[in-house]
Amino acid sequence: MEHGDITDKTVVDLGCGDGIFALGAVLLGAQRVIGIDVQSKALKASQMNSRLLGTEGSVDWVLGDASSLQLQCLVDTVVSNPPFGVKKRGADLRFLKKAISVAKVTYSIHLAGDKNRAFLKKEVEKLGARVTQIETFQFPIGKLFDYHRKYVHMIDVDLYRICSKECEQNG
Repeated sequence: MEHGDITDKTVVDLGCGDGIFALGAVLLGAQRVIGIDVQSKALKASQMNSRLLGTEGSVDWVLGDASSLQLQCLVDTVVSNPPFGVKKRGADLRFLKKAISVAKVTYSIHLAGDKNRAFLKKEVEKLGARVTQIETFQFPIGKLFDYHRKYVHMIDVDLYRICSKECEQNG
């Protein structure tokens, strides 16, 4: 909220999962919100969560691959909690590249750590954008797979705020 990147803006949630960030954008006063996920099961959960919050019809839910997203114009803000790239190397970078290419400002969650921060900052710069803020916090990961041992595991993550050239030029 401190940067004015959500209220009265067009917001896209890449890989929206259960829709928590897309719905958060609605509750924070976004003008238009689009949630995109490749899994129909995730979109059904998003729609159910929207009904539970009383925000039904406020998000355009799109079934599709976020990395192949085509937009007619730049959106104001992308929010994303991409796959961390631990099991599928580079998965987070594919989301990040797409986000930077379609938005003035990107908020993206990644595993915390000095090496990861240095790597991501360098990758962002290669894409012609700039990291303007990093906030570290604990993030709950639920048991999704049989090989997960705990029902909820807390991990340290970094939330990056990234400005594209368009953001830099227009404030």
